[in-house]
Amino acid sequence: MMLVALPASAQLEIGDAWKLNLDGNLGYEYDGSINDGFSSHGQGLYGNATLRGSFYNPNFLNFSIAPYADRDQANSLYGALSNSTGINANVNLFSGSHFPGSVYFGRGSDSSSEFGLPSSSLGLATHGTTQNFGVNWSAIVPGLPTLNASYAIGDGTSDVYGLQDQSQQKTKTLSLLSSYNIDGFRLSGTILHRNVDTQLAQFVDGSTLPVQSNGASTNYQFNANHALPLSGSFGISAGHSNYDYDYSDSYRTTSSGSANSFGAGAGFRPLDKLVVSANFNYTDSLLGSIPEPMQNGVVQTVSLGTFRSYLFGTNAYYQLLPSLSLTGEASHVVQTFLGKSYSSTQYGGGANYSTTQRFLGSFTFAFSAFDYATELGNQGMGFSGNLNFHRKIGEWETDANFGYAQGIQTVLVIYTSSSYSWVTNVRRRVANQTYIAGGYGGSHSGFTQQEGASSSSERVSGAFTFRSYNLNGFYSKADGTAVLTATGLTAVPTTLPPQVFGPDAVMTFNSKAIGANLGGVLMHRLTFSLGYADSNGTTIDPLTNIHTTTQLYNSSIQYRMRKIYLNAGYTRLRQGIGTPGTLPANVTSYFVGFTRWFNFF
Repeated sequence: MMLVALPASAQLEIGDAWKLNLDGNLGYEYDGSINDGFSSHGQGLYGNATLRGSFYNPNFLNFSIAPYADRDQANSLYGALSNSTGINANVNLFSGSHFPGSVYFGRGSDSSSEFGLPSSSLGLATHGTTQNFGVNWSAIVPGLPTLNASYAIGDGTSDVYGLQDQSQQKTKTLSLLSSYNIDGFRLSGTILHRNVDTQLAQFVDGSTLPVQSNGASTNYQFNANHALPLSGSFGISAGHSNYDYDYSDSYRTTSSGSANSFGAGAGFRPLDKLVVSANFNYTDSLLGSIPEPMQNGVVQTVSLGTFRSYLFGTNAYYQLLPSLSLTGEASHVVQTFLGKSYSSTQYGGGANYSTTQRFLGSFTFAFSAFDYATELGNQGMGFSGNLNFHRKIGEWETDANFGYAQGIQTVLVIYTSSSYSWVTNVRRRVANQTYIAGGYGGSHSGFTQQEGASSSSERVSGAFTFRSYNLNGFYSKADGTAVLTATGLTAVPTTLPPQVFGPDAVMTFNSKAIGANLGGVLMHRLTFSLGYADSNGTTIDPLTNIHTTTQLYNSSIQYRMRKIYLNAGYTRLRQGIGTPGTLPANVTSYFVGFTRWFNFF
């Protein structure tokens, strides 16, 4: 009651130098949990606050400190499972000078998160701790090259509900960036060094040993560009990287190497409607083609020997009519991979046309095609298309999109890939402040020359809205190939051949999920939410099959009385991971309390 009666104050000034402001939410809560039959209870203050301030002048020194102890984890579907605590702090120095700098620190514990599954609407619930610290400093002196230096360290742990093993990851990152303008040239250079130490609970392949990986990499990058006549520009880039890592679970692998790349390109606009360009690219490693989440997640790769790729290309674009554009391109590529050389020439053109016809509502489409040929002759045609449709049919508002693409992927000329996606949505007003809506979408992609190397996903959703109440639900499924990373399973891009990864790194997966949510506003200031979700999946590799199941019930209610909020919530999670017959984990969490917003000073 004393908290409710506290008055609000203005900004606090200490002498002529310090200026401070503090606001936030403060409350009292009773909570409890039941974890596999073991119960616990607690009570006490909870909430969040932000202290902002400056010394002498905000451009000289300003800072913010934001502690929290609550269940408000907006970035997590499983936020109400635990009462997270932590703090985020940031200090900025000399913001108005030529040498600005900053320092930040963050720490959180008992934070709920999600171990992701590709294209899935519901992953696996996890909880753990994180800690980050970083320093950034810059030198921006007129007439001299700029310099920015930053150093960051971070570590975190996470536990998947239903498993005994814990995953850990530690990172250290040092980066240097410099830029300079001289005689019309814009120059920039970057050095990035990164250390990643990871230990993953490798439940997805049934191994009794965790995945342990220690990796380090250093990347150097240089870029330069300059304007040219005819509204043109010219640019070059060069890069070098070296790496090494030590990977082990049921066996051990060590690897090290380096990669180099170089690129150059130029473009011109000799006419208002005509743009032409040419480019050249060289690389000597497939490592640069692996997506960054996979590299940072420490995916096991194998030694592929020498890989070199030379690519020469030209293309032209011409706007023939307001709704019709023409494109033409030609390229020649030479690649060496696994002791074999491949070369090919691609050439072709396309026409992109869009229009709107009143008798069809709104209808647009685009289509382009190219012919693929090598020194052995013509190998076939690749093309892409995109169709959009919008029309009001009676009382229904309808939107739809379909896209398809097939052609030669750019990493290795010996593979073709295809993909298509679709989505459609309908919406209708059935009465005053009453609406219904539905949607269906999906995608499919894969190698057309390799059976099983594909991925697909589908999702169906529906919604009903009546005044301030809404009911929605969904069903989704996904399957394909994936690799294990620190944040979950990551789908393998279809532009990479399977030989890039280790023999046990790639696995197949499938997942299905269904869920519904009901929410609304009662009695003007009383809001409520009820949710349910259920998912199951399987991961398969050469050793074993692992099954996962997740059931989640979630409810919350809040009543507002001016600046006071009465809150209550309930969450129940049932999650099982392992071979068939493995007992699932059961976690129940509930709380009730009140908070009040304050502007202390």
